[in-house]
Amino acid sequence: MGRRSIRVITAAVLVVLLALGSVAFAEPTEVQKLQEQIKALQEDVEKAGEAYSDAYWQLDQTRADMAEVDREIGESEARLSEVNQRLSERAVEMYRSGGADYMAVLFSADDFDEMLLRLEYVQRVSEQDADIIGAVKTVRAELDAQRAELASLEESQAEEAAALKKEADRIERELKAQQAEYDKLKKELAAAIAREKARTGTTTAKAGPNGMVFPVRGPNYYNDTWGAARSGGRTHKGTDIMASTGTPCVAVLSGTVRSKSNSLGGKTIWLTADNGWAFYYAHLDSYAVTSGRVTAGQVIGYVGSTGNASASAPHLHFEIHPNGGAAVNPYPYLRAMQ
Repeated sequence: MGRRSIRVITAAVLVVLLALGSVAFAEPTEVQKLQEQIKALQEDVEKAGEAYSDAYWQLDQTRADMAEVDREIGESEARLSEVNQRLSERAVEMYRSGGADYMAVLFSADDFDEMLLRLEYVQRVSEQDADIIGAVKTVRAELDAQRAELASLEESQAEEAAALKKEADRIERELKAQQAEYDKLKKELAAAIAREKARTGTTTAKAGPNGMVFPVRGPNYYNDTWGAARSGGRTHKGTDIMASTGTPCVAVLSGTVRSKSNSLGGKTIWLTADNGWAFYYAHLDSYAVTSGRVTAGQVIGYVGSTGNASASAPHLHFEIHPNGGAAVNPYPYLRAMQ
């Protein structure tokens, strides 16, 4: 191969490498820059919300513990009532028989063999009395310990509630301060995506899994609390997305919605997507849509604290039910949507 051919090949390789380099190190698009700004803002909010989230879930766990101890106290009180009844019946029995004159019982026997039989009976009666008294003492001791534990938990609850209120006031100011910037960036992003699609027919905007849209349109923060203990022996079957009261909640996918109220979830919405998946929105402050067809990203309600949610902890309880079946952990899906 001649020198000229080598020079031509080398030049061609350089051109290819330069082209690849220009692709690899291409300047981010306006859409991508705006998405990164929104992501950075969200990360700032999440950092600010960590202390609040920890306080919220600590209080929630304490309340679940209190409910469990209260249930145990109820069981102990029922057992104590039962053994007290047995003890009362035994006392009445002894009173009616004129007391337990064990010596008279023994020495009134006609012969030695009958005395042995009566001795065995006396021992059994004594053991029975001892068992009943022992049971009463045991249950009372358990009950005293459980009541002491409940008192300690109530004291912790009061302290944790005060800490949560302090954190709630702080994070509420943080969220409201960030909301205006979030709305501004979202508006600019929508305009940039529209321009990009008009120019190229597509967009470089990052989309969530299967085109899912994050359900809360505003600054928020959340943790992976799947399976956390709840009152009544329940476990947490969703993700609580903490946000200011009135923050818009949007349809994750296109589909149909139906609204309903209940004591636990308060104002709720079920969204059945076109792909068969179902999504549950709970503790809404109010509805934007109560039934009918919606599109992905459309506002359907607003974050609140209805139902059994604390007024100091407004949030969206969000569940995902693939193909309309059992709930799965929404946390990894939510992370992928942002």
